[in-house]
Amino acid sequence: MRSGGALVGLVLLSAGPGLGEVTLSLGERDGQPIYVFENEYLRSEIAHTRGRSPLSYYDKIAGVEQLRQLEPLDRNHGRHYSHGGVAECVPWTGGAPYMGYLWTQPWEMTARTHDRRAVLVGEMTFPYPDPVTGRLCELRFEKRMTAYEGSTRLKMDYRITNVGERRARFQHCVHGSPCVGGECDEGDYFYAPGSRCWVVWSGLLPQYEIPDESWHDWPIPEAVDFRPGGEGGLQLFVPASWGVVGDDKTREVMAMVSSPVIAGGEEIPVYMGYTRGKESYYLEPSITKHISNQAERWEREGYSVDLERGEACVYTVDMAMFHGISQEQVRSVHALTGDYVLLEAPRLTSSARKASVEIALGVSGDARVVLRPAAGGESLLERDLRPGKVARISEKVPLPEGAGELVLLLENAAGEQVLARGGGE
Repeated sequence: MRSGGALVGLVLLSAGPGLGEVTLSLGERDGQPIYVFENEYLRSEIAHTRGRSPLSYYDKIAGVEQLRQLEPLDRNHGRHYSHGGVAECVPWTGGAPYMGYLWTQPWEMTARTHDRRAVLVGEMTFPYPDPVTGRLCELRFEKRMTAYEGSTRLKMDYRITNVGERRARFQHCVHGSPCVGGECDEGDYFYAPGSRCWVVWSGLLPQYEIPDESWHDWPIPEAVDFRPGGEGGLQLFVPASWGVVGDDKTREVMAMVSSPVIAGGEEIPVYMGYTRGKESYYLEPSITKHISNQAERWEREGYSVDLERGEACVYTVDMAMFHGISQEQVRSVHALTGDYVLLEAPRLTSSARKASVEIALGVSGDARVVLRPAAGGESLLERDLRPGKVARISEKVPLPEGAGELVLLLENAAGEQVLARGGGE
């Protein structure tokens, strides 16, 4: 199914949503067509005519909208307005046109539903002038969004291809506008794991005397903890595969998690960006440590991604909500993905015909922890999990003779993921 002009009313692509079921529908907001993902835990609007994917992210577990909703979609399309949500910014964020080209016209859209998931693909091809040389480049941008049955996770697969006649360089920032807990207020925080950050602007941190565009030790307490007010601004990028903004008052956590980024067949760094103003903040996974198109900076290392003709840049960013997790726990987690957060390393050991399982985790949707022999066979332990709080499992499990190596799995609508492996007798 493909969309073109204005759409009126609501057309369901699948029935529901029933308990846990995921639906994908067409609708309208402020006179503009939208797509809507919905399941038991999430309702998310995709405003493809304004490059907002997603525009909204209503968390049914907490009962709040977790993305800021700003200017209505019917504002003048010839000029950029901040609509909130998550803006896709290619080939730059700052500069002209502001926020790049993806908001300037509707994308070519394809919507499908599958068993336990719904998929929406947006594509656009556009030319742009290189900010240094002025020579014309051309990119094909593709974003595949997947929502799952019984989950807050939105999987966002990206493929950016150079379809022009010459080398193309660009930036891509997933420019998110969260308001975790329903508003940007004291008690909110940003965190990404690592020991250093690239500081672009440091106006909110004059006490550190950090030169703009330089490395600094991370974390910086005043950058982690959000407090409204103050002067100046702050923008920094942490080399990390995940970043979160959370509300320590409600223990709600919005996570963005990146896969490795492959550009032209080689892996390049990924950064978790954070921009903060007087009254709000942004979470911005980025494939560069700068997101504006000033010509004097464009050729510096880490400021743009280069693709030869026909080459592609491919990666995935997951967006998910976790509940019942404090800032202190976030800062010491063992692992974080779009499906789960492990608060500590899981323990899976065996002796005297018994296995010992100890694990503490939060999940972004309905899931099951399963222990079974790695070589296959019947499950030895199964525990159902639901989002909304941290689960702690501590079990002694009898082992059949010859069980061999054991594997601890998380099963959900996205498939199976290995949490731990351990020896069996």
